[in-house]
Amino acid sequence: MSFLGPDDLYKFLNNKIIHPFDSKKIEQAAYELSLGDEAFRTDSKDGKIDYLSDTNRLIEINPGQFTLLLTEETISIPESMLGFISIKAKHKLKGLVNVSGFHVDPGFSGKLLFSVYNAGPATITLKRGERYFLLWFAELKTPATKNERYGVGKNKHNHQNSIDLEYVDALKRNDLASPNVLLERIKQNEASLTNLKWAVGILITLGIVIFGKTFSDSSSFKNGVDYGRKEKIDSIIEKSIRIYPRDSLTLYKVDSLINNRIIKLDDKAKRP
Repeated sequence: MSFLGPDDLYKFLNNKIIHPFDSKKIEQAAYELSLGDEAFRTDSKDGKIDYLSDTNRLIEINPGQFTLLLTEETISIPESMLGFISIKAKHKLKGLVNVSGFHVDPGFSGKLLFSVYNAGPATITLKRGERYFLLWFAELKTPATKNERYGVGKNKHNHQNSIDLEYVDALKRNDLASPNVLLERIKQNEASLTNLKWAVGILITLGIVIFGKTFSDSSSFKNGVDYGRKEKIDSIIEKSIRIYPRDSLTLYKVDSLINNRIIKLDDKAKRP
């Protein structure tokens, strides 16, 4: 198997192999493919495919997110050829990784669908019509037969002109465990935990204040009751004291009369 060089590509490629074909897109030993009019992002707010137009040409791929990208060109790989695909190096260096595979089977015909992942730290912005993908052609020693070429049997994506909803549903089915998503969730959990700590602290403080107020009110009530009882007892004692001196004086007078009487009787008894 040998790869076609630049001269071979100029002779081999045409509108039947790549449509629309532009000889200016041949660079070194590869053909540069452009971003088409459809893309799907896993963090899309409405979960729908993005349609790029002349007025809406940009697509942003956030860190840690997958995106499906459709090429502008339609590719038809001959049965005697095998295609190899990749992303241009300057976009790889930003963290854009091709995870959709690296080859195009003999007999495939349609637009290429790239599945990419942003492994970088920043958002990557792509523009419709710009050249982001590379396609190499390799000759097979023997061509693929009708039963071996792409499009026979389970290969149902021949003549692909749009993003298949099967791929969209597969990416929407589960949450992505990307580092960026996990980091965001950790931050959210930390924020929730901080808010919970504040809430618990406020509740504890309110509980202490309420308990202290209740205890203070209870102590004040008890002190009030005790004070009332003491005042009542003191009042009773004071009244008793006021009465007691008069009773004592009376008793004193009675005792004095009795004593005087006794003395007089003793004097009479002593006389001859």
